[in-house]
Amino acid sequence: MSNTINGTSSTASTSSTSGTATPQTTQTLGESDFLNLLATQLENQDPMQPTDNTQSIAEMAQFSSLEQMSNISTAVNTLNTNMTSFLQQSALTQGSAMIGKSVSGLAADGVTTITGIVNAVTVSSGNPQLQVLEADGTTVSMALSQVTSVQDQTPAAASTTTTS
Repeated sequence: MSNTINGTSSTASTSSTSGTATPQTTQTLGESDFLNLLATQLENQDPMQPTDNTQSIAEMAQFSSLEQMSNISTAVNTLNTNMTSFLQQSALTQGSAMIGKSVSGLAADGVTTITGIVNAVTVSSGNPQLQVLEADGTTVSMALSQVTSVQDQTPAAASTTTTS
């Protein structure tokens, strides 16, 4: 449900926890709302007893400070999103550098050892997974974080093609 009263928006919603509905109201005032309020105060003040300038300046300074904190919060959230994306791309690049290499590491159970040649890298739930071709011909998935060793492929395993 959303209502608008003189330019001020109010949004009401309900959340349910164990069967009981609890109304939640979120009200936001923006810069224009503050300026409208300030203009209304100035229009309706008593000319014989005007508002103290220091009080008006203090209110404007508080609003400016609040606006800057909001801007910083937005910038930090954007930075967090960008860093998360960068981290995922970096991990994907690290994994792709292992394609064609012999790796050893632990399976998802943390006990079973996987050894083989990396033939692909996939991303599952934001985490890079190496697709490892084992000696028996099966392909298994291993998290990049579970790799314990990386080696160049042995010459016998790398290629059996000979030229005459």
